[in-house]
Amino acid sequence: MQKQPQKYCEMCGMPIRGKGFTVVYEGSIITVCEVCYSKIKKSAKIYEEKPKKAQIIKQQSQNINNKNPEIEVEVVDDCYKVIKSARERLGLTTKQLADKMKVSENIIKRFEQGKLKPTIEQAKELEKILSVKLLYTVSNEETQRGEKSFELTLGDIVNIREKK
Repeated sequence: MQKQPQKYCEMCGMPIRGKGFTVVYEGSIITVCEVCYSKIKKSAKIYEEKPKKAQIIKQQSQNINNKNPEIEVEVVDDCYKVIKSARERLGLTTKQLADKMKVSENIIKRFEQGKLKPTIEQAKELEKILSVKLLYTVSNEETQRGEKSFELTLGDIVNIREKK
């Protein structure tokens, strides 16, 4: 019988006794010990590793029925300005907005400072809470035009020295 390697809590670094908890916390999937889980369980969700086969089949059938090409969605570049002005317009504090989104206040502050860009899911949630537009669609034609075939050559890399 092969012994499984020791797992360590990704928050406190202590060895995990027992199974541990794999959770989604502030957008990251981490494994934590029971003590750390008890501290973050209000804002963390248990991570379900494998979707059920029925869900996969349903998603595939929806993709087949959907004749529209895939639509890419991106967060606007000046989202930090939009988030801050909308929050102030509604009279919310960063703490209140963080509580509504179930993230830490630091995340909201980093969004507003432009140091962190929200994920697509976070942007959708911010759109609902703040009644603003943070996402825009990018058509496949635009992405294909933006992706010009650029091949790197040796001449692009090397500085040629001339002999004197």
